[in-house]
Amino acid sequence: MTGRILAWNPGAAKMYGWSEAEALAMNIRDMMPKNDAEQALALVREKCEAGALEPWQTQRIGKGGRAVQVSLVVSALVNDAGETYAIASTERRVDEKLRAGTPVA
Repeated sequence: MTGRILAWNPGAAKMYGWSEAEALAMNIRDMMPKNDAEQALALVREKCEAGALEPWQTQRIGKGGRAVQVSLVVSALVNDAGETYAIASTERRVDEKLRAGTPVA
């Protein structure tokens, strides 16, 4: 719950540019635009507490500082005592045509 990245898969490495070893040494704040990192983290926590599994679009920062538009879904990981101990996220790159509302064949 401190923002430390606990898992990284090959799709994330391809999408963001960081290897698994690099990502596991990072904090999720490193991937958020600096001007709204705390607000973005608060939204993630709020979505988890509400149990909402609806995706929303946001921005992450990839290796080298490039902006990556993503669709994000989060869920709380809960232990046997009912306490949230981590947040799992699924992030998918948002195609520019989809973001603009343009149908894709």
